[in-house]
Amino acid sequence: MSSSLWTAHKGSRKHRERTGEMSELKPGDKVRIRANPSRVGTLTDEYDGPPNRRRVLVRFNNGDEEFVLMGSLEKVTGETMRPFALLQSGRYGRVRDLRGAVTYYRLSGRLANLIYSLNTTNTQFLAYQFKPVLQFLDSPCNGILIADEVGLGKTIEAGLIWTELCARMDAKRLLVVCPAMLREKWQDELLNRFGIKAEIGDAETVYQSVKKLFRGEVQEVALIASIQGLRPPRGAVAERRANGPTGKLAAILEEKAFDEPIFDMIIVDEAHYLRNQETQTHKLGRLLRPVCESLVLLSATPIQMKSDDLFSLLNLLDEDAFPYPHSFKETLQANGPIVELRDRLLREPLTRQEFVSGISGSIAGRIFKDSEQLQHLADNPPTEEELASYQGRSLLAEKLDRVSPLTKVIARTRKRDVQEMRVVRTAALIKAEMSPAELDFYGKVTSAVRSFCLDEDISTGFLLTIPQTQMASCMAAACRSWLHRAGKKGAAASEFSETAYEAFGNGSGEEDNGETKHLGTLLSLLVDVTRENSNYEELRRGDSKYGELLKALKGYWRENPGKKVVLFSFFRGTLHYLHERLAEDGVPAVLVMGGMDKQEAIRKFAHPAGADLLLSSEVAAEGVDLQFSSLLINYDLPWNPMRIEQRIGRIDRIGQEAERILIWNFLYAGSIDERIYDRLLLRLNIFEQALGSMEAILGEAIRALGYDLLVHKLSEEEKIARIDQTALAIETLNRTQETLEKEAAHLIAHGEYIQNKVKAARELGRYITGADLSSYVRDYFTQEYEGTRFIRKGDDEQYEVELSVDAKLSLGAFVESNRLAGKTRILQEHTPVILFRNNVGEKNYHAEIVSQYHPLVRFVSEELRAKGKAGGYHPVSAIEVQQGAVPGIEPGAYVYAITRWSVSGARDTERLEYSATPLDSLVALDEVQAERLVNVAAMQGADWIKAQGVLDHEKVASLYDDCLKDLEWRYENFKNDIQRENNDRISLMINTLERHRQAQGRKIEERIFEHVASKNIKRKNLIKAEEGKLKKLNRKIDEKIAMLNSKQKIQSSEGVVSGGVILVC
Repeated sequence: MSSSLWTAHKGSRKHRERTGEMSELKPGDKVRIRANPSRVGTLTDEYDGPPNRRRVLVRFNNGDEEFVLMGSLEKVTGETMRPFALLQSGRYGRVRDLRGAVTYYRLSGRLANLIYSLNTTNTQFLAYQFKPVLQFLDSPCNGILIADEVGLGKTIEAGLIWTELCARMDAKRLLVVCPAMLREKWQDELLNRFGIKAEIGDAETVYQSVKKLFRGEVQEVALIASIQGLRPPRGAVAERRANGPTGKLAAILEEKAFDEPIFDMIIVDEAHYLRNQETQTHKLGRLLRPVCESLVLLSATPIQMKSDDLFSLLNLLDEDAFPYPHSFKETLQANGPIVELRDRLLREPLTRQEFVSGISGSIAGRIFKDSEQLQHLADNPPTEEELASYQGRSLLAEKLDRVSPLTKVIARTRKRDVQEMRVVRTAALIKAEMSPAELDFYGKVTSAVRSFCLDEDISTGFLLTIPQTQMASCMAAACRSWLHRAGKKGAAASEFSETAYEAFGNGSGEEDNGETKHLGTLLSLLVDVTRENSNYEELRRGDSKYGELLKALKGYWRENPGKKVVLFSFFRGTLHYLHERLAEDGVPAVLVMGGMDKQEAIRKFAHPAGADLLLSSEVAAEGVDLQFSSLLINYDLPWNPMRIEQRIGRIDRIGQEAERILIWNFLYAGSIDERIYDRLLLRLNIFEQALGSMEAILGEAIRALGYDLLVHKLSEEEKIARIDQTALAIETLNRTQETLEKEAAHLIAHGEYIQNKVKAARELGRYITGADLSSYVRDYFTQEYEGTRFIRKGDDEQYEVELSVDAKLSLGAFVESNRLAGKTRILQEHTPVILFRNNVGEKNYHAEIVSQYHPLVRFVSEELRAKGKAGGYHPVSAIEVQQGAVPGIEPGAYVYAITRWSVSGARDTERLEYSATPLDSLVALDEVQAERLVNVAAMQGADWIKAQGVLDHEKVASLYDDCLKDLEWRYENFKNDIQRENNDRISLMINTLERHRQAQGRKIEERIFEHVASKNIKRKNLIKAEEGKLKKLNRKIDEKIAMLNSKQKIQSSEGVVSGGVILVC
């Protein structure tokens, strides 16, 4: 447009009356559309249209160019956009303004009412798996013991906690310590579910990494190591240094115990191995705890409140909070009245008098006598209406849970409490009638072993039970194995020990008791009996159990072609034998045993084109998920019910899609196994109902039974009586365990309430989606870096990116300064296609995944923080959403407001809170409805273009102010609750630190005293180092206490995030 035309147009009287300030516009000005203030661009000098409807070309920040009526534009000035005034004038933004503003604050990583790990990993959504995440975030010691039963996904729960930490504190340094057999599983799970490339290492690898971390040479690490491989040697620090990698590692961990932690998190799987405080494994746990910010312990063992095991693990988790067994019991007793009141609230309505009485009982104890939270509840009891409604009582229950943060240190879920795990188990018994050759072989070996016991005066011992169990597994395989082991005492001992462990359970075969001296004689006896009284080929031809197996498998596959089947045996000889025979009969199978690459074997088995049968030992299957199979075969039966439960747990676990799983149990008719099955295993209903986690309890009873039945000459009546006695004892133990589980509630937060919070978070959209990230990144770049373009590819959030020169320079500087060069290829010459998908574990070989951790997202957040604004998003929006997307919300217009609450004290926390009210009603939505409406509108709504012309803007502004008043009132209550909780927490933490100072200081002073008294020059040289440790300890604790005292008075703030109007139509 020529300058003369532009001047003539500006000179039009009608134009000046119509546009007012438009007379001030000139080419190059930054302008926005009045009806859509978020659409910002630059005015050009090109003009189109007739004189009375002139249009001017605007180059918008997203790269679009469009001729726009000049009267619909306004100049962008530096003045603050005031929400109330904007609503009064009807100047609404778009749905992306609401979504962008909310996303900006969500990506801060500090929102307490957001679950950052929700829907961001390659895991199925199961609400109970987020219970440990929420409990961990409230844990006073940055630690948690996850004691879920087998098969519920403790590995996934630990991974979700790590994902949450990555979002909240940019965690980068992870160490996983687990049994050696689980290392590959952890590596696969971390990579495929959580996108973490972890390295499997030994003690030397960990030692080198620890050195580099302390020196600041590396910033990011993910390691997996075995418990056995890191276990420290015995001896003093100086001696350990010379004792290989484990000694060097132990020495540096001990020396750095009072420095700042170097790992953001350490995960210890199968943590029950650490429970014995006299072992070096426990010592390893002691060495690791001070060098990590957060500790997650995983164990499927039962919670037994009267056992020292639980205290030992909690003491390891937080030595200061659980310093002595007696203080542990005192904490349990103090929590008792609170837990009892909490459970009554969740079970039934209470009167105000009953509630106050329950609170008074809690305050009476020493631990909670100064609790401001409890005193406030006693002075301000809930109304009768709140006590009558379940929602009101649930909120009170949560407040009681928050009184003692120690209830957050244990997470416990049982299979029977999880709806997703309720798979029907159907068991079938398949008996094999022994052939004459098998009957003869079985009888003669049994008789020979019993005679051997009498001759050698042996009444107990696991070795003597093994020949019997190996025959019960497979006669032909036992015969062949003994003949091959002739003269090979070492190989036989190893095989016998493995069979004992797999058949009887934990601890079997660990003690020698001098029995190995009999091993050679026993093996010679078995070889002689086998050579004299049996023929392997005859046993093989007449193998009755194998015949039943082959017939059953062929029948199953005729009806279920391609279905995967898992077969377990505790005897290696049986597995090799079956593998050979099945191959001869045209049935391919994958074999997996200890010492094999089990992950590769499982991958072959899981592949659709792979074999349909897996032959596995228990040890090989530990930590393996086989839920894609729905038929499990027990080719032999471990007498320990927990061993059977662990087998079944390989397929009866999360992800099992079949409504019913089949369990086939094979045994020889007339054998002792048949009596055990009928009178013990069926009585305990082990095949159709999960028994729980009682391995440590059951193991000894089962082993004692085995010795009695196999070693002593008992009559049939005596055998049956002995089995019944064991079954009765186990039933009693089971009932005792149930009692202990109930007592455990004194130290476990209310699970159902937490689980409901998780489900609500998912329903209310309290997580970040790929679409959120897409709008967030694209809006910022197109507005702030002119010339940047995102070109959509298909229907998904997939784009080709063309960054402007300035954008490349700014992003490149950010990536370099934050050492993120290996995290993106977007700055390379050939820019990749990007896909906005907030899933850290997803792989896509055609596009670069942009999740909440991607450099693009972090760059935008950092730029916005530096500018001190929420992205320049228009503070008010008008949105319309379909009623079907918000069930329970009536059609009509709703005014809403969102504010951000920020509180800093012993814990820093932020929240986004919502308020909404109908335009034509005086009854506001409740908090949950308001949040649901606004979040659904942000994610699924569209711009309400007609809002400016149909709304009473003064009324909208007035109702918006009412929403803010509601939020301000709620904010004051929230702030006061947090202040009370803050005071209680700081008091607890200071007392804990002082106890820690006394306990650790006493240990150091005792060592100094011993060094002074010693005549050893080397020990005297250690005095100065110990004195230095004492000074460092006192300085560190003084600093922490000073920091806590500075946080006694919380700092809080409240700010508006967004407001506007939503039409539900």
